[in-house]
Amino acid sequence: MHFRLRKKRIYLDYAAATPVRKEVLKKMKPHMYSHFGNAGAIHAEGVFAKKSIAEARERLASTLRIRPEGIVFTASGTESNNLALLGVIESLHRKGRAYADMEVVSSAIEHASVLEVLMYLQSKGVVMRYVAVDAQGVISLPSLQECLTEKTVLVTFAYVNSEIGTIQPIRKIARTVRKFQKDTHTQIHIHSDAAQAPLWLPCALDQLACDSLTLDAGKCYGPKGIGVLAFTHGVSLIPLYFGGGQEAGYRPGTENTASIVGAVESLCIAQELYEERSVKTVALRDMFITELLTLEGCILNGSREDRVANNVHISIPGVDSEFAVICLDEAGIACATKSACGGAKGDGSTVVRAITGDNARSKSTIRFTLGEATTKSEIRSTVNVLRSHIAIVSAQMDYLTKK
Repeated sequence: MHFRLRKKRIYLDYAAATPVRKEVLKKMKPHMYSHFGNAGAIHAEGVFAKKSIAEARERLASTLRIRPEGIVFTASGTESNNLALLGVIESLHRKGRAYADMEVVSSAIEHASVLEVLMYLQSKGVVMRYVAVDAQGVISLPSLQECLTEKTVLVTFAYVNSEIGTIQPIRKIARTVRKFQKDTHTQIHIHSDAAQAPLWLPCALDQLACDSLTLDAGKCYGPKGIGVLAFTHGVSLIPLYFGGGQEAGYRPGTENTASIVGAVESLCIAQELYEERSVKTVALRDMFITELLTLEGCILNGSREDRVANNVHISIPGVDSEFAVICLDEAGIACATKSACGGAKGDGSTVVRAITGDNARSKSTIRFTLGEATTKSEIRSTVNVLRSHIAIVSAQMDYLTKK
């Protein structure tokens, strides 16, 4: 162990998981103990649970500026992405559209829960078109225009990249797609994975001009294991599962009332204060980036300007990032090499490889994500520990080279 353990740990992996707010937990508790009825039951306890879910659905719909029937509660952001993408394609297929007659437009830097669904759809014959991104991870609008054809039925891009934190110009993307749609008299569904967005950016669907949006309560101080797929009026989806009529048939199974109520509370609080929170956190993030870039060999990944407020993603070529993260953990600092759903395989960041073409840079990535409680002192401590680690690694390399 290189470093002395800290008495109090520094947590800098808020993109992977956040604690549950006290206000959220307070809303959830009654549904775990005194009001535990099944929302499908017709007795008083069941009716109370059903009413609680309906009220939560209406509240979130109002926040996202859509109709209540456009809210489906799922078990995760991953499930919401699956329901959105598979639901749209299978709905069209059921109506008689051949798989080979459908095209989907996306990018190579999407979350695994999007990319792996696209690979599955491709195996069924759906054509995939991947838009170019620049060195900062921003979607190229001219490339998007080139990818759109009269067979395009679905366009999907993450609002915020889960690894490098780049914010995509979703409204400009939607405007480009809508213009093409109008010119060609086609129908194109626009979906965005916004799991990393609610704490920092506006998520009303009419503002973004999206047809559907994926949200994840576990990323914004809500309970884990509860996601949302929000969609506008007129969207047609096919469910992934069967066996019950819950969630209008889109998501059969007994509703998790406590988590649904908690998820809505966390998402609504996130949207109420996102501007104030973002301004405060951007100042800390920029200080963190500035100090990190003084470290030998440190490179920032993603756009410095078009970046979500809490994300700092770096590469230090020549430094084993997994070992660095373990050493930081031993020193009492929690961070990550990539998104939690990227797994523990040491094959590097596919996102960084896609935007830079640099394999060494993709294998030396560290992701720090700040939270509401992050302090300047914690940031400075983290930079100092990382500086010491780099010095140790450099000294070891020098010794081996001379030897």
